[in-house]
Amino acid sequence: MGRYKIYYHASQYENLGSILVDGLKASNIDGLVYMTEKEEDAVKFLAIRGYKRIITFKIKMKQPENVIETFDHNPVFFKCRCFGYKGNIPVGWIEPSKKYEW
Repeated sequence: MGRYKIYYHASQYENLGSILVDGLKASNIDGLVYMTEKEEDAVKFLAIRGYKRIITFKIKMKQPENVIETFDHNPVFFKCRCFGYKGNIPVGWIEPSKKYEW
């Protein structure tokens, strides 16, 4: 087995069940699943929108050629780089990581 790049995705905790069944679905708007290189960075994007229960997923990226850097956020404000995967991410590539609640 080769080495894979690891990314993180955050979602509302309520989506856990459907994600474990269907994987991570790309946005209807731009066809991307958004990811970050650090787990805590993925959480920022939901926390700033007021979500109180967040789950993160560790993604073992098996098709890095479908990953692009995205620039739809202010990297100075969020203090991180963001990436998008073109298409859906299958269940076999992801695992739940941490639950955040406040």
